[in-house]
Parts: sequence; structure tokens; C-alpha cells
Amino acid sequence: CPLCPLSPPCPPCPRRALLVNQVGLFCIVVSAVSCGLVMFALYGHCDPLLAGAIAAPDQYMPYLVLDIFGSTPGVPGLFLACAYSGTLSTASTSINAMAAVTVEDLVRPRLPALSPRKLTLISKGLSLTFGTSCITVAALSSLLGGGVLQGSFTVMGVISGPLLGAFVLGMFLPRCGTAGVLGGLAVGLALSLWVAVGATLYPPSAATMGVLPTWGTLCPLRNATNATNATSATSGPALPAPPPEPLRPAILGDFYSISYLYYGALGTLGTVGTGALLSLLPGPSRCPQGVLWWDIVRAAPSSGLKGDSSTGDEPLDKGTVTQALLETGRERKPPCDPPKGGTVTESDV
Repeated sequence: CPLCPLSPPCPPCPRRALLVNQVGLFCIVVSAVSCGLVMFALYGHCDPLLAGAIAAPDQYMPYLVLDIFGSTPGVPGLFLACAYSGTLSTASTSINAMAAVTVEDLVRPRLPALSPRKLTLISKGLSLTFGTSCITVAALSSLLGGGVLQGSFTVMGVISGPLLGAFVLGMFLPRCGTAGVLGGLAVGLALSLWVAVGATLYPPSAATMGVLPTWGTLCPLRNATNATNATSATSGPALPAPPPEPLRPAILGDFYSISYLYYGALGTLGTVGTGALLSLLPGPSRCPQGVLWWDIVRAAPSSGLKGDSSTGDEPLDKGTVTQALLETGRERKPPCDPPKGGTVTESDV
């Protein structure tokens, strides 16, 4: 397969699926950007949040739909149905995946004597537990000041960035051993976590983040019911004054103003850089044994790791593939640096 050199030959369906996925993601991003531009064009001089029409920034989109299509029958309900169906489909898939992974990786290896019926009941119970946890977290997410999306991206960036750096070190730097990977992980995680916590304690100002200015002083009176709210919104002094910004450490400057979307890249760079520097320190180096990325690609076609699709061979499991690659690496052992200050002994050979 072109996506994985260790799997048997396969049709180009995975590549087509990835291409279709990228097209869908592009359409979603373009739609989101277009909605943001439309909302700023409509509400730049009458911000619903400043006017008191909505209570949170995540209510902008529903407010826009009701404002534009409120008089069109069926459109607000269609928008609500699409929002719920998309959210529930994604959440249900993730919950079922977590339950299946927990059963296969944690429950089945430790309790191999369980019957399929009991495993099914355990999987359903785990789905119920994970679903309840998701609902609880969703209820508590209303207390987040920065929003759910920013919080989720922050957590994923802090954790996933150093992990990606560890995989990069293992795939492309053969001299980086266990100490280098662990040291890089520690530094990358500490760096990304430091920036995330600092940005939470000392949030950047709107001018630093480039937030476009909005006003709530030009909002018209909609009806007599909300006349009091609208009157207070149209008068400038009646608007609540923004809270004072916390004092920022002068030594850091705008370091905490890094966008939360870059936390993952920061952790990855910190892990790779630290691991690469630690690998240059004197000491025993790890000689490649044929399991680096380019060794796998080079050895897979010639070592028979791919099953023969014409004879119906099953793909090899992870243990068999790793053992085969190690044996191939021993047969084609690349030259290692001999010990400095001495000769190559028989044990080194």
C-alpha cells in the first residue's frame, strides 16, 4: 500500500479517501471564514454581545441565523438539526471508539476467559460511562472564559506536540537514544505547558491579538419589550467597563501572546531540538538496526514483508514485522563508529 510499506498491496481507495477528506475540510474552513466575515459586516457597528442580545461569543452564529432567516419557515429548525446531527455523530463515533479500544487493549488481554456476551456488556457500560463524562464536561465547559474550542486545542497542543517530537526523533535521528528522547519530551512538555499556563494567567490584549473593533452604541430599538436593554445599550457610558488587564511580566514581553494553535508546534520543536542536542553529548550512541523510516521503506519490498495478494496471504502482525525488520537490520548492519582511542575487538564485530 502506498500509505504503509508494511501492509499488503491495496487499491488507491485510502488515497482517494484522504483527498476527499481534505476537500471537505477545505469547504468547512471556507464556510467558517465566510460566516465570520458576514457577521463582522453585519454587526461591526452593533455588536450583539455588547448590546446584551447574546450572553456568550458562541451564540453569534445562532443569532445570525435567526436574524437573517427568522422569517423563513423551516430554516432555523434545519440549522438546529444540522448542528445537533453533526455534533452527535462525531461524539458517538469517538465514544464508541474509546470503548472499543479500552476493551481490546485493557480488558481482553487481562481477562481472556470472558465470553463475547460479557465483553459486549462491558463495552456498552464503557460507552455509557464515557458518554456521561462527555455530558458532564460539556456542562462544565460553560465556565471556561476562552471557549471550548480554545481549551480543547490548548490541551491537544500541549500533549500532542511533544509526542510528535518524540516520534520524529525516533524516525529520523538514529543517534538519539532513550535519554535524548526522554529529555526532549520533558523540555517540550515543560515549554508548551509553561506558555499555555502563562497565556491563561496573563491573557494578551485585544490590540496584541489583532481583534477587530466593534461597537454597541448604534443598535436600534427592536421592540418595546427590550426597550430598556436597548436604551442602555445605545448610551455609551451605560456599557460595562472592561476589566483591567493584569500586569504582565516585563521580561517576557509578548511571549505569552503566542496563539494557542502554535502550542503543538512549540512543543514539537522543543522536543526535537533538545533531543538532537542531547544526542551530540559523548557517550554510547545507538546504532541503527534497520528500523528507521527509510530503512523500512527500503527493506519492505525486498524482505517479503508485504503479503502476496494473489495467494491470499494475511498481513503480518506488529510483532512479526518488528522481528523481521530486526533480522533484516542484522543482516544489513550499517557501519557504526568504532570506539575512539582503541581498536575494533572481536566482540564489537
